[in-house]
This record gives sequence, C-alpha cells and structure tokens, in this order.
Amino acid sequence: MRNKIKIAVVVAAIAAAVLVFGQSRQHAQTTTPSQVVTAGQKFKNIKVLNDMPADQLGKVMNIFAASLGVDCNFCHNTKDYSLDEKKEKETARKMITMTFGINKASFDGRTEVSCNTCHNGREHPLNQPSLVPVAQVERPKQPEKKPLADDIIANYIKVIGGADKIAKITSRTITATRVEPDGKTEPEMIYYKDGKYSTKVTYGERWVSDIYDGTGAAKFGKFEKFDITPDDAEQIKRDAQLFRPTDLKTIYPKMEFRFLDRIDGRDVYVVQATTASNIRERLYFDVASGFLVRRVVATPTVLGNFVYQVDYSDYKSFDGVMLPTTIKESRPNIVWTKKVTAVKNNAAIDDSVFKVTAPEPRPAPKN
Repeated sequence: MRNKIKIAVVVAAIAAAVLVFGQSRQHAQTTTPSQVVTAGQKFKNIKVLNDMPADQLGKVMNIFAASLGVDCNFCHNTKDYSLDEKKEKETARKMITMTFGINKASFDGRTEVSCNTCHNGREHPLNQPSLVPVAQVERPKQPEKKPLADDIIANYIKVIGGADKIAKITSRTITATRVEPDGKTEPEMIYYKDGKYSTKVTYGERWVSDIYDGTGAAKFGKFEKFDITPDDAEQIKRDAQLFRPTDLKTIYPKMEFRFLDRIDGRDVYVVQATTASNIRERLYFDVASGFLVRRVVATPTVLGNFVYQVDYSDYKSFDGVMLPTTIKESRPNIVWTKKVTAVKNNAAIDDSVFKVTAPEPRPAPKN
C-alpha cells in the first residue's frame, strides 16, 4: 500500500477515503470562496469533516497517518474507503470532534491542538510522563551582529560556482534513482530548460511526471492528467525555479535572516523567504559551506499544517557548477530520496517534454 501511494505522491492520499485531492485546477488557479467544494459535497460518507474544503482531505489524512504512525488500513477498508467496518474509524471521528471542540473553546478556533499534540507518532497517546529524560535540542549561540540575507545569498551563489558559470547553463538532463523508505528504487529523469521543468519517475509499466511549463504546473500519469491543488502546483514550480539560484531574489522579493539553527550537528542560517504571492518559506544555509541544505514550507489545513520539506546534500561539481546529488523530500507520512547519478548540461531537450495540456503519453525527450 505504501509504495503505491508514493507513485502519485500527493495526488493519491495516504489513508484517504478518496484517491484524489480535489478540484481540477489547470495552471493552479485560485478558487474563490463561492467556488469551494466541501468534503461533504464531494465524497461519500463524510460525517465530521463535511465543511472542510475537499482539496484538504488528502493532506489531512496524511497528517492523521503521520501523527499516529499508521497507514490507510488502520481506519479504512482500502477496497472501499467509505465503509464503516472498523471501530477505529468511528473513534477517529470522535477524536476529530474533540480536537475541534478544544480549539474552539480554548483557542478562539485557531488550530493550536492537533492529533500530533497527544499522539506524537503513536497509535495511543501516553497518559503518564516518561521516566526517560528527553534530550533537549540546544540552539547554537546567536551572532551578536545578524548577517544580512543578501550576504548569505551572495555567498551561496559564489560557492556553487558564481553567477557567470550559472548563466552559461540553459538546460540540464539529470539521471537519478528514486529510493523509497523500504529500499525499493525507481529510475527518474529530470529535465530543465529556460525556466521549464519536467520529471518522469518510472514504476514498471507505469510512470508519473511533474511538469512546469514556465506558467503553470501539471501532474501526469501514463494515460491521464491528475488534479493537483494550488500548493502542490506551487511546489512543482519552486523545484523548477531553484534550478537557477541566481533568480532567488526574483523568486523571493522579501528575504530576512531569522536565527542560527543546527541540522545534523552543523550550524545553519535560517532565512525567511517570501514570494511575490506572499507564500512564506524557510531556507537553511550551511554556515561552513554556504550551501542551501533545506527548504521548508507549510500549507494550513483544518487540523494543522501540511509541511513540505526538501533536504539537499552531497553537492558535486558539474561543469563548474555545484549541484546537490542527494535530495530528500518529506511530507507527512510520505518520504523518498532522490540520488543523482549523472548530469548533462546544455543538453538538447524537445519542448514537448514540458507540455501541460496533453493527457496522452508524451514522446521520450531527446538527450
């Protein structure tokens, strides 16, 4: 079950009572309040989350699964998610009602309490304190003079090769291996050309592609085009944009150093970066190397944030420009790692690779 879910990533939701997130939105158009379709309107046998936007259901189910450390079949008959065969499903409805009640009564409706508040990755919350001391994570000593975000970005551009070398690369083909948590692997190809971006992960006879054509994003299967939510489309777009790091100030018109943190024992600068559409992300730069090592953004839901996290490591030089060759993508209850095995810069790539409108299979790109 877990591997099948990862094939469609955030199109097919873990533990969801459905196999899609929500409405079809070509080019990630914003939905006005009058157009919002609720979960109760769209899906069968919804009893508690009726008024929640339908396109939040998959993400909320992912949050449930991650908070309890379980999969779909903990609450659902995975052949028919709408059935009420399991007592855990009814218990979940009671817990959701309780959580909404706590947030309404104690926090003016803000989502301060979620499933993870009590469960923290366990099926059953603990009702007594642990006798094993919890190791406290100590934040590194903060600099007396805060570094400027502009200086952190300038150093990043310098250490990965410099603006001149980056500008000479207008396209890339990247060969990679996608590694699942259970160790299974699938081949992946990544294409970039003049701001456009496409990936193709192959699962036996099936494949899934994420595409950004410079204007909008789409997700395809072998014979179909999937519905994706605006925030999922935004993440595909961001993957494309970050291929040209010299554009960081265009991507994020507002950037501000927040504090010094630590990842895996290494000090990192945390920069809050805000897009022109007011999406806030956090960028983490290794103090010693200057490399970008993490990017985090959260999408609010009715039961807590759905977090996208991307970790970048193992930087290597390709024609004088450094690229991360290990990329770990994490979502609630969904994790995979991309291992880059080959990079070809300024490769000839057919524009058909970046088409977002044709649902039929597309021709193989030219390397």
